Amino acid sequence: MRIRIAAAKRGTQSDEGVKSLAELVTDASALLYHAVVSGQNIGAELRDPIIRLREAVTAGQSVSAEAESKFLNAYARLAVLVAPVTAATLRATSRHYQSDAWLARVFRVQTMSAAQFASFLFGFLAICLLVTIGIGEGIRTFIAAVISSQEEVLKVREEMRAGKLALQGLDEQLKALDTEQPQPNQARGIVKAGLTKQREELDSRLSRLREQQLGLEEKIAKGYDTLGRITPFVDWAELRNVIVPIANMIGGFFLPLMYGALGTCAYILRTIYAQMVRRSYDARRGGEFIVRIFLGMLSGITLQWLLVRDGSTVPGGITPAVLAFLGGYSVELLFTAIDRLLSAVTGSMKTAPAEKGSPAPVNPENPAAGQRMTGGQ
Repeated sequence: MRIRIAAAKRGTQSDEGVKSLAELVTDASALLYHAVVSGQNIGAELRDPIIRLREAVTAGQSVSAEAESKFLNAYARLAVLVAPVTAATLRATSRHYQSDAWLARVFRVQTMSAAQFASFLFGFLAICLLVTIGIGEGIRTFIAAVISSQEEVLKVREEMRAGKLALQGLDEQLKALDTEQPQPNQARGIVKAGLTKQREELDSRLSRLREQQLGLEEKIAKGYDTLGRITPFVDWAELRNVIVPIANMIGGFFLPLMYGALGTCAYILRTIYAQMVRRSYDARRGGEFIVRIFLGMLSGITLQWLLVRDGSTVPGGITPAVLAFLGGYSVELLFTAIDRLLSAVTGSMKTAPAEKGSPAPVNPENPAAGQRMTGGQ
């Protein structure tokens, strides 16, 4: 790290990304007081060089190379002693600084640390994901109910079609009896009575099926009305014929992405909480958390492609939603599954040539005998 004495006297930053000596002294003092307050035993060999140089820089005195060297040595040893806490993490977890973040202005919070802002931000994102998942699950539930009702309507229509054919057959049999034997006959009367009774029972059954069909059609219409109220920007009446693919897309693509992102938010909030307790949160890790969210979404949907096959259940008996959440919480699950899949594919590729057969082994003492044996075979 480059340090300029002239910049140290002014207390400004000498070059972009290079701290002045005054700033380093301020950081070392904050770290020293944190170590003391935390109950750590800081020896005089670490404490005194920092205090002396702080007094010199504050008074505007010149700093010798020897004092600067002792200070840097003490600061380095102190940083190792209190790691992973640094001056940057102390500032990121301290509320003694005025916050100009938009979240602080919205909630009228006068002071807010960077760690608190990050926790509020990811907590708000988790709430948004929960609301989105709730809407998605509600839409999928209503779609599943509509699909089930449509399948029942098809079954009822098939039964009604078969019942009408049977009713038509009974009417033809009764008509044939009246045509072939116009005169009263005891046997004819018994047969006619039986056919008439079957016709009445079949007619009653068809009436019940009509009522069931009307009820199911009304249920389907109400289901589409409910879907229209939930998502008014979608015309579900025009999507009746493709509602099954839409349900599969919501359940197999959209919701796993949201569950993966929610699992990642849970991991990030847990990590931030632990770092706030240890005073080790670094605001520069915000970019890592954003990348982790994208990895969690990718893991949530990809794990189902790798671990769930068509017509099979999820390993361990867990639901696909839980699998996607776990994939987002621990993206290492995705890498483990990919490694296992690669091992399986590589192993099959290595064993495939061996199964085709290999040439007969050659005796190193008599190679010609091995060649004759192969030729004889």
